[in-house]
Amino acid sequence: MPSLRLPAASNAAMLPVVLLLLAAGALPSCGSMERNKQTSALADSTNAYREALRWGYWQAAAELLHPEAQQDLDLASLQNVRVTGIELVRPAAITPQNRVIRLVQIQYVLEDEQRVKQIMDRQDWRWDDARKGWVLHSGLPDF
Repeated sequence: MPSLRLPAASNAAMLPVVLLLLAAGALPSCGSMERNKQTSALADSTNAYREALRWGYWQAAAELLHPEAQQDLDLASLQNVRVTGIELVRPAAITPQNRVIRLVQIQYVLEDEQRVKQIMDRQDWRWDDARKGWVLHSGLPDF
């Protein structure tokens, strides 16, 4: 079977074109790499928050809050709350403003009542450049 061989001059002429195409292809990936890091960090933050709520680690959950959402936070009153289930109702995408709104259904029991209750928690997550991570601005759920 005959092989197709280009003259050496053609290969040399194509080199700048190939390099230009490779460089152009790398530019968009810088932005997508940053978006991938944010997506991964969002999954880490929301998973940590979910686990903190689920197991009653209120201080750990509070550490993921924006400082304004931490003001007047009464963690002692949450000792009566036992979360029994957390379900993502509406997943969210990261907006161009680096914000995510998630809707989560939380089932819980107030220990002194022993009745199952549920609430819808609208979570407002925003990217914090200083922390290089996501911060919850909406505060802890109102049990």
